[in-house]
Amino acid sequence: MAFRGYPDLGLLVLLALLINVIAVSSSHDTSFNRTSFPRGFIFGTASASYQYEGAAKEDSRGPSIWDTYTHEHPERCSDYEKDEFRCIQILNLMVLSTAKSGDVNREGIIYYNKLINRLLRKGLQPFVTIFHWDLPKALEDEYGGFLSPHIVDDFQDYSELLFKEFGDRVKHWITLNEPWTFSNNGYAGGSLAPGRCSAWLNLNCTGGNSGTEPYLVTHNQLLAHAAAVEAAQKGAIGITLPSHWIMPLSDTESDRGAALRYLDSMFGW
Repeated sequence: MAFRGYPDLGLLVLLALLINVIAVSSSHDTSFNRTSFPRGFIFGTASASYQYEGAAKEDSRGPSIWDTYTHEHPERCSDYEKDEFRCIQILNLMVLSTAKSGDVNREGIIYYNKLINRLLRKGLQPFVTIFHWDLPKALEDEYGGFLSPHIVDDFQDYSELLFKEFGDRVKHWITLNEPWTFSNNGYAGGSLAPGRCSAWLNLNCTGGNSGTEPYLVTHNQLLAHAAAVEAAQKGAIGITLPSHWIMPLSDTESDRGAALRYLDSMFGW
């Protein structure tokens, strides 16, 4: 099967698997420049399709879980976007979450073929992310999206479509953007779509269980990641993992253990 609509190519202009914030020890250090990096180091930038593309309802694009979420919970927009209409407008700029269908949306394929070709002509190397949280609402309604193991086969089919259509030019793939963030904020705290959490949190969530669902969702995301990796034929493929870095408060066994447990709860998860 394939999803009706454009395939999600969030982070399309990502030119590096990891973007590190590099702190210069002193503002007076004039020796810090491109030669400070090893040969072959790739500089890049990243964004998601809904952050800059627009066309939320064009070319047969179906609704995503974000379209529903931002209309039902405009108060959960970030602090710097207090204007309700502006918030909904920004978060609805999702070109590619789609209804489930046996058909492939050729308009979407054409759009991203043109975009990829233009990037290459400009000398940019695309690192394509397959899933950046904008799950088709049709799959959420049918079987609960990433709460269900059914997502694994659909994600594999979807990935194979992208490899087939774009793999002759795209040589670097990212399966999932920040699975921890999607699981934790979408299913434990309710601050991201689909906005699920336990009732006792009193956050007006759409239902859920903060003690179990984040782990089920992460489990199914990792299975989906593995299925996509197995389906990949050429190029390099990986996953984007977010994590804070934690240092022990002191060099004691207790503090070292606490720091490692924190890292396990985010990066290890």
